[in-house]
Amino acid sequence: MKKKVQTVLLALAVSAVSCTVGFPALAEETASAAAGGNIVIAETADPQNVNPLFVVDQTSFDMQQALYSPFFEIVGGEMYYENGLCESVTVNDDASEFTLKLKDGLKWHDGEAITADDVVFTMEVLVDESQNVPYASYGYVNDTPVTAEKVDDLTVNLKLGSSSAGFLGGLSQVYCIPKHIYEGVANIGESELNNTPIGSGPFKFEEYKSGEYFKVVRFDDWFNPVNLDSITYKIVKDSSSANAALASGDLDARLISADDYAAVSSYDNVTIYSYNSGRVNAMFLNELNADLQDVSVRQAISYALNKEELCQFAFISEDYADPAYSLLTPDTLYYTEPENQYNNDPVKAQELLAQAGKTDLSLNLMYISTDKTMESEALYIQSSLANVGITINLLPTDESTFKNKTKDPECTDYDLVLSFYTLGEEPSLYADMCYSESRSNYSRISDADLDALWDKANMTADAAERGEIYSEIQNKISDNMYIYPIAYSNGFYAVNKKFGGFEDCLLKTIYYDYSKIYLAE
Repeated sequence: MKKKVQTVLLALAVSAVSCTVGFPALAEETASAAAGGNIVIAETADPQNVNPLFVVDQTSFDMQQALYSPFFEIVGGEMYYENGLCESVTVNDDASEFTLKLKDGLKWHDGEAITADDVVFTMEVLVDESQNVPYASYGYVNDTPVTAEKVDDLTVNLKLGSSSAGFLGGLSQVYCIPKHIYEGVANIGESELNNTPIGSGPFKFEEYKSGEYFKVVRFDDWFNPVNLDSITYKIVKDSSSANAALASGDLDARLISADDYAAVSSYDNVTIYSYNSGRVNAMFLNELNADLQDVSVRQAISYALNKEELCQFAFISEDYADPAYSLLTPDTLYYTEPENQYNNDPVKAQELLAQAGKTDLSLNLMYISTDKTMESEALYIQSSLANVGITINLLPTDESTFKNKTKDPECTDYDLVLSFYTLGEEPSLYADMCYSESRSNYSRISDADLDALWDKANMTADAAERGEIYSEIQNKISDNMYIYPIAYSNGFYAVNKKFGGFEDCLLKTIYYDYSKIYLAE
């Protein structure tokens, strides 16, 4: 027996990734939509790779969402198909098989039909070890690759081999790529074909000038109406320059930080939309440093910090962020605060350092130089750790270098690194931050017992049992201080008032449906 996936996403607790709908904080949209128009959106860096199977940076992800359509989204706990390629997803009773039905008449940007062959090809590339896809784990269950079989031109059956309560969460982050473009390409991630992408989204690629802009134009054959003629993503690395351009009208939209909020909210031509970002700001402790392999040292670092003070210092106001104690966000399924939070006890920190024989530590703390919030976090951490005898050398780094260093599993240039992640409501996706050899394991954790817990939770159907496992995971990460969560921050999107549609565009967290944006009449 098969059934459509509904609000609860199966009695098996086949829950899925993030579903918080954005909301306008300061104004309601009342204007009607005019035809056409171009919006200029600021980005802080050049894209690294807009091929959706290989996107690992925020800029590329923003652009990718205009260029490619997901299979589906999950919004407000429900399957959301409006901006996706799928018409429906059905599942068998034990969640070991999923059937994807595509919408009829879908087209790639070059006019070729999107069919089941593209879906099968995408899933095969996903699990092909030679392709080294960053999201390959979303195509595996219990170390076994998912197999994709074509049923007809619009239908694909995915066989998991065993049940997976978190499979839909990963699948919602997998985007289809065109078989007729990439078939036979040995290294898709490095292919020059990615420089002129053929996508499936509401906008198609037009032009890219490094250091200047990336432009996309409306795809008239998309399956839903698209309001704007084009989007220009303008590369503006300096926040102050971006704010000035926003005030003058040279920029129309940008994500802003809490540091920017007061200035930008005073602009008469701008509306700020506030939404649950689903974002966790965190500090990672690189265990390639022998000193940081000692759990007592990692715990001492946490004890030396006052998390509430740190949040206040970095985010200015409690209205902008809440202290974070778990790897997961409060709206993630099975979130619990860890039992031991190792917070605000400098005396205990000094005791642990003395017991470990590490009373004269010097550590390098890396962060993105243009991120004002990270800079504030770094300054507070430097001051607080100095009080317990740890010298922190600040390493502000340009965004491109930062990404290259954190992606390098052998990099020892940093001991501590400030970063952030947004993974949504499906807890299995958070394994990417601390699973041995995973792409975002910036702490370089290697813990077979923790890996086993992640695997067990993902394959457990019973909701209560699954919750107990995720509680154990959160406690284990905190007890070992593998990652130091700092804050759950709100998102702020500043938009010129001549544009509307952002209530519908901000689907959830950092996921956008750009087709909804319009130039107001």
